[in-house]
Amino acid sequence: MPQAEAAVVQVERGRADAARAVLVRLAWAGAALTAVSLPVSIAGMQIGAGVALGALLLWRVAGGRGPPVPAPGAQVALATLVLLGAALASIAIAALAGAGAARMDHVLYARGLALPLVFLLAIERGDAGEDPEAPRRRALALVVAWAVATLLPASIAWAQHRTGFDLLHALGLRDAPLRAKLYTGVGPLDVPTGRYGAVGFFSWYTRLALSLTPLAALAGGLALLAPLRRRTRVALALGAGGAAWAVVLTTSRAAWAGLAVAAVALALSAGRRVRRVALPLTVAVSVAAGCAVPDLRVRLGRAFSAESNADRSAIWRACRAVIADHPLTGVGYKALPQVGRPYYETYSADTPVRSWCHDTPLSAWAEGGPLLAGAVLAWMALLVRAFLRARRAGDPLARAAAAGALAALAALTVNALVHDVLWAMEPLYANGFLLAAAAVLAHPRSAGASRARPVLRAVS
Repeated sequence: MPQAEAAVVQVERGRADAARAVLVRLAWAGAALTAVSLPVSIAGMQIGAGVALGALLLWRVAGGRGPPVPAPGAQVALATLVLLGAALASIAIAALAGAGAARMDHVLYARGLALPLVFLLAIERGDAGEDPEAPRRRALALVVAWAVATLLPASIAWAQHRTGFDLLHALGLRDAPLRAKLYTGVGPLDVPTGRYGAVGFFSWYTRLALSLTPLAALAGGLALLAPLRRRTRVALALGAGGAAWAVVLTTSRAAWAGLAVAAVALALSAGRRVRRVALPLTVAVSVAAGCAVPDLRVRLGRAFSAESNADRSAIWRACRAVIADHPLTGVGYKALPQVGRPYYETYSADTPVRSWCHDTPLSAWAEGGPLLAGAVLAWMALLVRAFLRARRAGDPLARAAAAGALAALAALTVNALVHDVLWAMEPLYANGFLLAAAAVLAHPRSAGASRARPVLRAVS
């Protein structure tokens, strides 16, 4: 090759490398925007995820190549593809069977199930020849940013609970104040208590609770168990504590129970000596938190009464009727609010809810039959297996991240029994980001990584 041609080729390669490096950084920026938006803005989450996905696709088109994602990230990716594939297949199967109302927006809505893979790749992909620990430093920095951003809704949660204060309305970003009124639930007259469930910057208190719980579990696990610098530990602890208190102030019973289960899981992850103190202390603090908020205490006291659960029972009857009519195909992912409306009118006419079943396994069966319901169970099993392995085999940081992820999955399981955790976008983003960040943190990269000596000291 002539010298001039070789020089041109070299210049073109340099430009291509520079373009790929810019795209990698753009993917990081998208992930960072999502991290700081998770507690405050669904629009910010979506823009950040879109930027990360677009940058990754362009990076691949531009010839970007990277090493395979290591475990437990590979298992998280597999679980994500299993669930996403089943959801998309359920739309096609229901449409072919004439049971669903397949629409393009249903297919697009399934993008929320792909979020763990998008964030995982955005964090993992880096510059050629970078420090092997760089992905873990990025993941930890993003979790710290998430924890700090969580202090925003946590800082106004008490005012919202006591007065119904809506900051978005005060700033002119919402036409009317959004207030989640709490009621006595005593006797034939269900009267307002004068207090409200904290909603943060979201559209309802349950969305805030389900979105803050993953951060509380992961940041709490890292703050308690990981060998980190003091400033990092303090930031994570403040974020976890603020998130937990805001969850309590939402007065969501299931979220409180999920948070308590996550706390117990973290206590069990501590050393044997610490566990003897941490476990009873965790139980005591969980009970005290539930009792400290009178409205939550009342709601917990009547959690299993037939009267307070009449609306949910009616919704479950409607969903069981949908399943009876479409036992094998379901009606297709995201189609239940449309196809199920006649069932809701028949079985739960007095209940305003016309969406999903308030029970993740039941919603999955109604929309995707045994295929989607089985995929949900497989998704959870694959994730638990992946982080259990990391919990046993990793260095101190990896073990702490795996413990936080397992605690978050325990809380997610509790919430899934009475909420549609795979259909609400805010929790989907929060759980997707949690799985990605925890998977990256749970895999030590340095050759000298050991159980005795931490390898990550860069984030402060």
